[in-house]
Amino acid sequence: MNMEFLSTIDTKQDEIIKLADTIWENPEIAFKEYKSSGAIISFLKANGFTVEENIGGIPTAFIASYGSGHPEIGFIAEFDAIANLSQVAQVAVQQKDPSCVHGHACGHHLYGAGAVAAALAVQTYLKASGKAGTVKVLGCPGEEGGSGKAYMARTGVFRSLDAAMGGHPECMWAVRTRPSLACCNILYKFDGRASHAGAKPHLGRSALDAVELMNVAVNFLREHIPYDNRVHYAITDAGGTAPNVVQPHAEVMYMMRAKDNADLNSLCKRVHKCAEGAAIATETTFSSEFHAASSNLITISVLQKNLYKAMAAIPLPQPDEADIAFAREIAKTIVDRKEDDPLYPTELLPLPDVISPHFGSTDTGDVSWNCPTVQMHVGCWVPGTPNHGWQTVAQGKNGFARRAMLYTGKALALAAVQLFENPELLAEAKKEHLAKTDGVYEPAMPADVMPHL
Repeated sequence: MNMEFLSTIDTKQDEIIKLADTIWENPEIAFKEYKSSGAIISFLKANGFTVEENIGGIPTAFIASYGSGHPEIGFIAEFDAIANLSQVAQVAVQQKDPSCVHGHACGHHLYGAGAVAAALAVQTYLKASGKAGTVKVLGCPGEEGGSGKAYMARTGVFRSLDAAMGGHPECMWAVRTRPSLACCNILYKFDGRASHAGAKPHLGRSALDAVELMNVAVNFLREHIPYDNRVHYAITDAGGTAPNVVQPHAEVMYMMRAKDNADLNSLCKRVHKCAEGAAIATETTFSSEFHAASSNLITISVLQKNLYKAMAAIPLPQPDEADIAFAREIAKTIVDRKEDDPLYPTELLPLPDVISPHFGSTDTGDVSWNCPTVQMHVGCWVPGTPNHGWQTVAQGKNGFARRAMLYTGKALALAAVQLFENPELLAEAKKEHLAKTDGVYEPAMPADVMPHL
C-alpha cells in the first residue's frame, strides 16, 4: 500500500506538537476544557473540517468531520486533565507548576493531538484517492470521572460510525485487547439531627453513623457478589471536625463495577439496600445522586488484528540522548523498577493468545456498544511510571512522548485506510459487533442524569 498520505503528519508535525503543548499548558478538568477543546476545534476548522459543537449538552464536546458518505471512521480525542496534579515539565522531582493547578497525568493532551494527526492523514488520503468516505474527530471531554462519552452516546452520535479508534498514552506499545468493566459513581447523602454528644446524645441522630454502617454492610456484601464485581467508596463529607457534636450530615461516594450493564444494575440495587438499612438503623434519612456511569468495553478482534498490522508496518520511535538522560532521572523516582529495566518501551508487544481479565473501566465502553471500536496503547513513558502521578505530567512534553504521539497518528491513520481499502474487514467487524451486542445499547447512565458541569 502506498503510504504517502502519512507524510502529512511529518509536514504538520510542528503544528501538531504545538497543539499538544497548548493542551498540556492549559490543564482543565472534566467538562471545563474550554481552552483545550477550543484549540482543537480551531485547528481542525483551519484544516478544512466542519465542526458540530455542544454534543450531548456538553459545551466542550464536539464532532469534527471531513468528507461524505461511508465508510465513516472516527478517531477518539480526549483532552481533560487530572485535578490537583500540577507539575513542571522536564523536571525529575515533584515540583508544582505555579501557572496551573491541574495536570495532564493521563496524557490526554497526547491522546487528543494524536487523533487530530490521524484525521489529517486520512483527509489527505481521501483527497488523493477520490474515494467516498468520512473521517471524524470525536471530541470527548470528561473521561476522568465524568463519563463524557456516555452522555454523547445517549444522543446517538456514534451509531453512524463504521469504526472508532483511539490511542491512549501508556508505558507500552500494544493493541488493547482486554474488555473492561461497566462502572458507575453514586453519591449517598445522609441527614440526621445534631446534638451535644456529651450532654444530650440521646437526642442526636448521627448521619456519620449511617455512613459508617452503610460501609460495614457493603463490606459484608462483598462475600456475596460475583468475583468480577468491584465496590469502592470514599467518605467525602464526614460531617465536621468536632467529636462532641452528633454529626447531622455526612456523604459517601460509591463506585461500583461489574462485567456488564445488567450486572451493574443488579449490584447498584444491592448497595442501595445497604444505604436503606443504615438509614433505618440510625433513624436518619438519605438521598442518592447519580454522578457518572460507563458501559463495559466491547472488543472486536478483527479491528485489533488490523490495528496491529498497521502498528507493525511503521517503525517505532526511538529515544535520543536527551530522552535517555531524562529517563534515567525519572527512573530513580519510580518504585519497583529493576536496574536492568528498559528506559523506554521500544518493542511492539504481540497480540496475546489468551485474553486476561481487566478490572478497570472507561467511558470508551459506551462508544464500543454503538460501533466497532479499537484502541492502542502508546508507549510514551518510562516503564513503571505510575499513571495519574506527577512523573506522568513531567514527561508530557518530552521529545520521546511527542514522537510517540506522531507515531500514533500514523498508526491510526494507516489502520483506518486499511479499512477504506478493504471493506470486507469492516463487514466482518460489524458482524462480530452485532454478535456481541445484539444491536442493542442500553446505557448505564440513566436518561435523566445530566453532566455535572
